Amino acid sequence: MGLITDVRVRQPARHDLVARTFLVAGVGNGFEGTIGIRVLDPRGRVLAEESAQSEGGMAGVGAFSARVTVASPPRDGTRLTVQVFGDNPGLPDEGPSPGFHTREVEVVMFADLRGWLLYRVETGDTLTSIVRKLRDFTRTTVAQVVAANPAITDPDAIRVGQRLRIPQKD
Repeated sequence: MGLITDVRVRQPARHDLVARTFLVAGVGNGFEGTIGIRVLDPRGRVLAEESAQSEGGMAGVGAFSARVTVASPPRDGTRLTVQVFGDNPGLPDEGPSPGFHTREVEVVMFADLRGWLLYRVETGDTLTSIVRKLRDFTRTTVAQVVAANPAITDPDAIRVGQRLRIPQKD
């Protein structure tokens, strides 16, 4: 029998901003329907692990979702890798490890994130002036705005009309 299984991540998307607790969802299958989830820091160290059950069960591909919590989050603006995979149970007491169809999504973590503002750059704006303008709505730094917007390659060269995500933190 040529049975095909797969894992696809629908949320979070590449470069999404995430808080200390965030939702991971998609479609897929793993051993007995279990999907493994890991969050890695930039050095590849595991910061959080979770699992989800695929609605497809034992052999079918189905939807899954799980909330993942990073107990000791890194500095705001750190890029993390979310790994989602068909769970490979391994030997007893080994815990989940990447099995088949490992998918990776890069996200940007702000531990106390409650959302973000979408700001359109106007004539004369600099990142510093934008941060000052929005001070009543959020406490963020220029470095954090740069981290939240991977499209910014040079903080001194933002363009009029460019849309920036400005993290709102508690």
